[in-house]
Amino acid sequence: MVPALLVTGFLGSGKTTLLNRMLARRPAGATGRWAIIVNELGAVGVDGTLLPSGMTKQVELEGGCICCVLNEELDRTIVDLVSQTPDLELLVIETTGVAEPMPIAWSLEAEPVSNHVRLEAVVTLVDAVNHEAHRPVAPAVDAQVEYADVLAITKLDLAGLSEPPADLVASLRARNPVAPIIAGTVDELAEAMWALVADPAPRSPARDRANGADHAPAGDHGHGHDGEGGHGPLHGLSSIALPIEGTLDFEELADALEALPSTYVRIKGIARVIDRETGSDEPRTVAFHRVGARVSREILQRAAPGRIVALGRDLDRDQLAACLQAAVLTCGSGE
Repeated sequence: MVPALLVTGFLGSGKTTLLNRMLARRPAGATGRWAIIVNELGAVGVDGTLLPSGMTKQVELEGGCICCVLNEELDRTIVDLVSQTPDLELLVIETTGVAEPMPIAWSLEAEPVSNHVRLEAVVTLVDAVNHEAHRPVAPAVDAQVEYADVLAITKLDLAGLSEPPADLVASLRARNPVAPIIAGTVDELAEAMWALVADPAPRSPARDRANGADHAPAGDHGHGHDGEGGHGPLHGLSSIALPIEGTLDFEELADALEALPSTYVRIKGIARVIDRETGSDEPRTVAFHRVGARVSREILQRAAPGRIVALGRDLDRDQLAACLQAAVLTCGSGE
């Protein structure tokens, strides 16, 4: 049976970054392949592009969160993936940031999937900077903590901390008294994930209680799904996706995105940019992110179609488009 990790955490908690570091710090002597199933909220995906090509299997559920409209497609994807990859040594499922983990865990622990994979742990990433502020945004934030087997605190460096804040730890313990809490740099967390695969953590009592109860089918666990398609409300949030053509001034883009209201909970995208803060006028393809009010970017080693995805409440397509327009340096592909 192939071991599986279910990696969850609210929007911007660092799931894709952690998975990339896990790939980079793969244990010596590991020879088998491993696969990542990525689910994104919104009609246009970004996270799958940020993971190494050839290593991932991306599940696109347009307008769908994996915990709500997952069963048949996820089951089929996993069974086919394991059957067609005899040297598969690890399966990682990265959920959308608003997913609740329990319906996904139920699916993994029921036939036919349970005949092919063994769920090692539900790992919830907790953003040390923004977690408490995100709790009122969506019920999934608390559910992800409550049903975790392991809680991994990320972004301590951004908060200028070497240890998790005591009030954050107390808040997590109030919702999950027993799950191990780990914290550190992204490299340290990646090492911890590999250790977890080798020596799985105990299951959370909350997950055991839920597995012992009669549970509702996926898609009927109390979220209030009011919209249709990739841009309708889901878990109380909606999404906007726009293409990006040409080359952008990254400083102008960052300033415009940082000026957007807090109703834009998460913004991510890929663009060809010039970032003069680097001292170079050479265009580069970057992935950019806004979590909270902070915009960051990372250089991509391969070209990818330009696009931007925003998630939140009361989003305005024209407002987001104006941010792109304010940063345009050249039109067209920029190639």
